[in-house]
Amino acid sequence: MSAAPPVPDMDRTRLVEVAAADLPRLASLFDPDYPNLAFVHAVIDGAIPGRAWARFQGDAPVTCLVATTAPFCMAAGAMSPAFFTEARTLLTGHGEVQLIHPPGADTEAWAQQAGFTAGQRMHFTHARSGFVAAPPVVPDGYALVRIDAETFSGLESPMARSIFGTGAHYVAHAVGFALVKDGQVAADAHGVLGGGLNELGANTHPDHRRKGLASVALAAVSHWGNEQGLRSIVTCHADKAPSIALARKLGLTEEFSYPIAKATC
Repeated sequence: MSAAPPVPDMDRTRLVEVAAADLPRLASLFDPDYPNLAFVHAVIDGAIPGRAWARFQGDAPVTCLVATTAPFCMAAGAMSPAFFTEARTLLTGHGEVQLIHPPGADTEAWAQQAGFTAGQRMHFTHARSGFVAAPPVVPDGYALVRIDAETFSGLESPMARSIFGTGAHYVAHAVGFALVKDGQVAADAHGVLGGGLNELGANTHPDHRRKGLASVALAAVSHWGNEQGLRSIVTCHADKAPSIALARKLGLTEEFSYPIAKATC
């Protein structure tokens, strides 16, 4: 992800909310290697709930903030100290925020001046061609099912609900698989779909942990995405050894690490 230049003084106007019909205009601000890019495109496409604000020079956006209803929020374009101060104000009431932003000493310092704390995440993926996702190997006693609206409504995964919203919205715009045993969802995995990417996430019920179930559910979502021509992505905090191990077990390799700005808004 390339660093963004500061905003010239003439461009320092306030961020204004972008209407749904105008969201595609923001895509030009995001490089192809921007982390969590599937989330950006999913908001732009209406596949996951979200809001966006932008600064414009004439009719062209020069800076933007894209917020999902989950902690993940994305900043792109020309940065300034004022951007981070304004972002904190706009995100008031959001709760936990993990703001992905262009890298650089200036942007990290500006974020901290606005009350954010620095964090680091890692981005895993596979080669853009020739990759074949392994099919899931379902352990004895479990059934692998495609997640429907009813299954989604019963998931004990607050992150999935915060990202996708309602079960009906999930079925229309997302994909997921669950391992079920005795009527209980033991593990569930999901893909945020956007921009030709399939960003993976998983959750395991406490009663079924340490059995490798998350990797099976993730393999199902990755395999499905591979058949659709989508590139699998996993991102995680740099200190989350279990998530790193899961990404590598799926055949993904680290592409880069990237900064985030954390706050409770």
